[in-house]
Amino acid sequence: MQKLNIKKYISDGLLIVFSVLFALFINKIAERMDMQTRKETALTSIRSELYRNSGVIAMWNEKHGAIQNRLDSLITGKNDSLMKVMLQNDYLDLGILTNQQSLIEAVLSDTAWESAKAAGIVSQFDFDTTQKLTNVYKMQTVLMDDTVRSILDLYFSRESHKMDDMDATLFQFHLRFHELVGQEILMKQLYDEAITAID
Repeated sequence: MQKLNIKKYISDGLLIVFSVLFALFINKIAERMDMQTRKETALTSIRSELYRNSGVIAMWNEKHGAIQNRLDSLITGKNDSLMKVMLQNDYLDLGILTNQQSLIEAVLSDTAWESAKAAGIVSQFDFDTTQKLTNVYKMQTVLMDDTVRSILDLYFSRESHKMDDMDATLFQFHLRFHELVGQEILMKQLYDEAITAID
């Protein structure tokens, strides 16, 4: 009788251990599937964000390239009529350089990328994808926070509106727009690489 009780206890114990291990196994599979779903959702959102940002950069590049060309023609003296228009004011009118359009009409987004990082999903990406995405978003930050800001800081500087020193001011703008246009070309390449890595 005691042997029967011991066998029953052992079989019950084994059944409990098996049940716990099976439940943990099922839970682990469910967690993996949930993480895979979250990873795919994050990559889809990031891909959409990159496509949108790439379109914004293409628009910026066209507009900023035209501004760079205007500045080039002013600095080299090839556009005296535009220089005369600029010198009619007692301040630097940026609208003359931008063809009366705003400098930045759409902003670059990083919401999907930041959300994926905050949720810890980025750790699920392969190394190449993570590297490409990190590069593109870091460069995007440099472009927005450093290059565009330097142009705005120059424009809002009191020194830039001294009309007797217009040549030096235009040269400074030309340098900054040259850098901006170059970075926009690089950004387009980085977006393409990152999208390819995701796909």
